[in-house]
Formats: sequence, structure tokens, C-alpha cells
Amino acid sequence: MIKRKKILISGASSGLGKSLALKLLKKNNLIHCISRSILKNKNIRSIKCNFKNPKNIQKKLSILINTKKLDYVFLNAGILGDIKNIYEIKFKELLQILKINVMANKEILDFIIKEKIKVRLIIGISSGAALSPKIGWYLYCYSKSAFKFLIESYALEDRQRKYINISPGLIKTKMQIKICKVNEKKIPSVKKFKMLNRNNKVPSPDDVADNLIDKIKKLKKFESGTYIDIRRK
Repeated sequence: MIKRKKILISGASSGLGKSLALKLLKKNNLIHCISRSILKNKNIRSIKCNFKNPKNIQKKLSILINTKKLDYVFLNAGILGDIKNIYEIKFKELLQILKINVMANKEILDFIIKEKIKVRLIIGISSGAALSPKIGWYLYCYSKSAFKFLIESYALEDRQRKYINISPGLIKTKMQIKICKVNEKKIPSVKKFKMLNRNNKVPSPDDVADNLIDKIKKLKKFESGTYIDIRRK
């Protein structure tokens, strides 16, 4: 149980990040959120930041964070990108998803290290997409793979803090709506996701947040840099 802790969450305006913020708030935790829009709750410290421009992130964090100790950091912000064949992808799409899914997180971590903020555990919200490619999913897989290696590299070089990559599994968010609109005849890999959504087999953000919060104590026991699928732990 996480109680009376200082927590930073990125991407808390919707989905898993929002569920984590609101659930952790109930346990008298001090929640700091940096997202594309303000999380409107008088008991949450929240600041708006456009992750498409990572250069602004550290300036925003200097306004948001007024402590030298954070117990937990959840690096949750990210986008799916378009699902389409790799030869249709333009350079600007590669650059944009890399900025949001990877470089924005690097800016957050660099701020923490530069400001000498102590952190008990940094949790990167990764994905099974980081482990292997799928037809039509290059943008997401490429960025999540880069993000996984980002966390692992910080774990190797920054021994003062513990870093963990977690895969939470599928979550019923706007990403699923976008996936379900893709033509499965052109991109067959979406067929499975459509079926799971039709059969209500995709967990809600609240359910996934509950599972992640319940696993925090176990996560702290793993070696820094470990990748964990929390559905199987």
C-alpha cells in the first residue's frame, strides 16, 4: 500500500496516468502531474506541457516540483502513432513519436538527476510492443523499444536510483478506439485487438492501475533495469 508518498506522473490527463493519479490521491499521497492538459483536481499539483517540444519540459518541471525527494516516478506519457505499413511512414512521423515517447522521458530523467532529486523507484510504462515488431506497428514498436533501452541505460549509469520497465498489458483507452478503426484486411495484426474489444476483454485503466499499485512492493525487489510484465507477476 502506497501512503503519504511524493509521486510524479507523466501523461496523467487521461487513461492509465489519470487512474493512477486519482487512486493514489486517496491514500494521502502528494501527486505531481505533467501532461498535455491540466488534471483538474484541487489536491493534485498539475502542469500543462506539450511533449512534442521536449525542450520545455525541464522548465515546466522546475515550476511543478518543489522537493528534493520523490518516492515514485511513473513515466506514462506516450502516443500510439498511426498503424500502417512501414513504407508509408514519413520522417516527420518518426521524429514526432520519438520526441513524445522517448525524448520527453529523457528530459524528465535528466531534470531529476540534474536537480539531485532522490527517487525510490522510477517506473517506465513500457509495452510488449518493445520486444518484437508487428505488421503495421513500426512507429509504436520502434518508440517503445527505444524507451525500454532508455530506462535500461539509465539503470546502468545511475546507480543512485532504481529503474524498472513494466508492461501493463492492454488498456481500454483512446488507443483501442484508434486500433479498432484500422482496416484489418490491410493490417491483419489489428484483428486480435478488435476481437478482444468486441468481447470486452480489454481491462479498464482503473483495473490496470489497481494491479500496478498492488505490485509496487514486488517491483522494488527486482534489480534495476528489469523489464516486467505485471500481468504475470
